[in-house]
Amino acid sequence: MLARFGLTVSLATLVAASLVGSAASADPVTGGSSAEHARAPGNAKYPWGSGIARFVPGHVVVVWKENAPRQATRALNARLGTRMVAPTSGLNVDVVQVSAGTSVRTMIRRYQRSPLVRFAEPDRIASVAAIPNDPLFDQQWALNNTGQFHEMTNQSFGFGQQRHGTAGADVQAPAAWDAQTVHGPAVVAVIDTGVDINQPDLTNRLWVNPGETPNDGLDNDGNGFVDDVNGWDFQGNDKNPTPTNSLDDSHGTHVAGIVAAENDNNEGISGVCPDCTIMALRIGTAASLTLGNELKAINYAIRNHADVINLSLGDPVWSKAERAAIARAGKAGILVVVAAGNSSMDNDIQFYEQPQGQPPSWAPSYPASYTLKNILAVAASNDRDQYGYVSQCQSQHIPLWQCGFTSWGHDSVDVAAPGVDILSTVKAGMSLGHTYPNDEFFDGTSMAAPMVAGIAGLVRSEHPAYSALQIKNAIMHSVIHPASLKLYDAWGPEAGVGKALLTGHFTRTQGRVNARRALTSSNSNATPLTDGNIDGAKAFTSPTVGHVSWPADANDVYKRKLRKGTRYQAVLNGPAGSDMDLWVWRPGTTEIFQFTPGCFVKGGRCPALQAVSGGRTADEKVTFKAPKTGVFYIQVNGWYSGGRYALTFKKV
Repeated sequence: MLARFGLTVSLATLVAASLVGSAASADPVTGGSSAEHARAPGNAKYPWGSGIARFVPGHVVVVWKENAPRQATRALNARLGTRMVAPTSGLNVDVVQVSAGTSVRTMIRRYQRSPLVRFAEPDRIASVAAIPNDPLFDQQWALNNTGQFHEMTNQSFGFGQQRHGTAGADVQAPAAWDAQTVHGPAVVAVIDTGVDINQPDLTNRLWVNPGETPNDGLDNDGNGFVDDVNGWDFQGNDKNPTPTNSLDDSHGTHVAGIVAAENDNNEGISGVCPDCTIMALRIGTAASLTLGNELKAINYAIRNHADVINLSLGDPVWSKAERAAIARAGKAGILVVVAAGNSSMDNDIQFYEQPQGQPPSWAPSYPASYTLKNILAVAASNDRDQYGYVSQCQSQHIPLWQCGFTSWGHDSVDVAAPGVDILSTVKAGMSLGHTYPNDEFFDGTSMAAPMVAGIAGLVRSEHPAYSALQIKNAIMHSVIHPASLKLYDAWGPEAGVGKALLTGHFTRTQGRVNARRALTSSNSNATPLTDGNIDGAKAFTSPTVGHVSWPADANDVYKRKLRKGTRYQAVLNGPAGSDMDLWVWRPGTTEIFQFTPGCFVKGGRCPALQAVSGGRTADEKVTFKAPKTGVFYIQVNGWYSGGRYALTFKKV
């Protein structure tokens, strides 16, 4: 969902007192002035105010091995001519003062030669979770929510409206930056409408192809692309991934800014992962993001070693080629973060409609709903930890359920992340705002996905040995569980739901992401198989009794080996007043609702679907002849309803 609103400036100021006064005026490593302070590797900025790493002059932190005798450690200090600062007992850490005329760097080397020493390093000065000096940071409630007032995304209701959120309903970005111990440049491939490479908040955060010489007209690295310095435009087949002069086509630039806009540069906003770099891959306009270009871009990201791919796009059609490309990315160690969709629907249920004059709505949404381990599907939340609804719509006294947009899914969507009233970069001059022409507010799961892609970049930097699945696990284990995320104002096309608040389990984690916690959370498996899809299908013995409960667990899937040429009948009996559907899928089916292109058009064929009974009752029956011998899948679906059911299966 692309929506927009003009911007009124609000300045975020940082007032910080020095932790050590004038003690930081000399460089602890070189002995030089503060102007010579060592920056982070690769000149990456540290997250405290000035962007400079600070140390206590002349101090070395010595961590002794656990079994090092105290008498021996004191003897080594004396031999090296250092003096302990505030001596302590019972700890294996000393802070020592280096004698005049000896540099900290030299003393560290001397300590590290000793078998008594585990680590020796400068005495770093940390800061609290500092707020960067980007002038619009106060509008970025998603990164740091203090309950402040912020502008809202325009929905054609006029300009200048504001609302305030709930303090703490954010991803804790400043705390995450402060907690980082490694600042590596994780590469996030943004496959979208393009990224403005001249956007002032992005120019220094673009991925640079190390094997390419800029503008020499040659394919220096032999990858098939000439002068692909920052990425590629697969729509125009050229080196410049900058989008067209359209605000809608600034979608990819907006996504890129959410991930990695430069922070602490007195410009615009800050990205979730300001150390990340953006591999800019343009695959079309907002109206024409083609599958062919998407597949080329995924392959490019794999060949050029991206760490994360962001796909803020979706379609109702299951694609074997798209699924296979994402699976290849997973084998290459790439996590693919995907928007859940903006249809305000359950991706665990099949539905499609296009009201006259309105954009279509659908569920499931692909690629979010593929059951691939390296996909992380993201729903949108707002500044009050509610599931995403258009804030300006509700402010016009329209029923809240009519304002909802985020899709969800107990089995098919993993987490929620901020995706409402999100300020980020657009192509220079494209903003509707008058004071800051380079930034704009959008709504959508398209904005929630890059929040998570940025967090994935932080985790990748902190844990460079993590696999794509371990990064996903850490993010899922780190979620916060606000009570408000158990509720959703949504609508049901059949049952007339929406006039009452729904209560249910809307994502696998039932939680909203937290960048700070993700850095230290467990990387153990967070996505056990469920019986709501093919890969977790239960062995079926007739008769059986089960239970589905929309909007939580809407599907039960069973598996059973059938014989070619034999006729079978499945009968479903559910509770009165509910609406259940019965589906039978053929051997080789990968996922429920596996509808390929042209499947339901006149004369088309649905290769995966064997039989279906979808009347408006809870009692359904299908009779069919098995076209081959193999394992078939029997699915019970609660169509915006649920309850206890009985399922029988027999030869006829």
